[in-house]
Amino acid sequence: MGVVVLLIGINMISISARLLAPAPWLGALTIGVTGLLFLLLRGVWRQGAVLLGMVAGALVAVATGHAHLGATAAGRHWSFPGLLPYGDPRFDLVAAVPLCVFSLASLAELTGQTVLNSESVGRTPVPGRDIPRAARADALVSALGGLFGAPPLVTSSENIGLIRLTGVRSRFVTAGAGVVLLVLGALAPVSNLLTAIPGPVVGGSALVVCAVIAAMGISLLGRVSLDQQPASVVCALALLAGLLPIVAPQLYAGLPTWAGTLAGSGVTAGAIAAVLLHAVFTAWGPRPGPPGPPGP
Repeated sequence: MGVVVLLIGINMISISARLLAPAPWLGALTIGVTGLLFLLLRGVWRQGAVLLGMVAGALVAVATGHAHLGATAAGRHWSFPGLLPYGDPRFDLVAAVPLCVFSLASLAELTGQTVLNSESVGRTPVPGRDIPRAARADALVSALGGLFGAPPLVTSSENIGLIRLTGVRSRFVTAGAGVVLLVLGALAPVSNLLTAIPGPVVGGSALVVCAVIAAMGISLLGRVSLDQQPASVVCALALLAGLLPIVAPQLYAGLPTWAGTLAGSGVTAGAIAAVLLHAVFTAWGPRPGPPGPPGP
């Protein structure tokens, strides 16, 4: 599990870092302000350090001409999703197969995130019970969202980092935030304003959160006794399978689309490799010997 969480963090860092390209200094400024706020603030203000850091970065972007707010007040005041915006539903096998492969990648991330969310809120996870429930909920929301033209649901890794950074663990806060997001999503000017936030500012805030996720993965790996050879080999090979698509994506350029989707996703490749290697080593690997006699 620690391997999957670590790969989620590293993969998200790789994606978020690309947002810094237009103005790397703006992303660095956002990261620096966020870290400074964590150092200086206390209480609820410290819990909002990531949001305040993003606000500070956005204000600097406006002052330096890197954010364009001209379109935020244009157009309609309300914006609601329409039912079946792409026409009546129909079954298309060619389109369904890639989505099924994509769902495997999403399930790999969901597995690690479900366990990590439980631990983040001080709850003992029960993977055999919790992961199927979360997967069914994601599937139901994806089916309902498809009626309004939304893509399949992907659990957001950043939320785990935000739980750790803010210390907010209440389900009622999460539900309240969902209601607020629904209202704000229907307000077109607010949506336009959020769209105007430059990518480097968003990327800087995301890097802070994703780095926390990677650190949590390292913490989980610390609970595994890696001085034993089977465990260390499984961990090393799973990390290798997960890191190769991130550090050398060109290796998978010649693969078929379906194979590239599986092997080219660091989280999916690492999760599948970890599960298969663990099964192989458990079935045919060396058995631990009996404990030696106690020392003097």
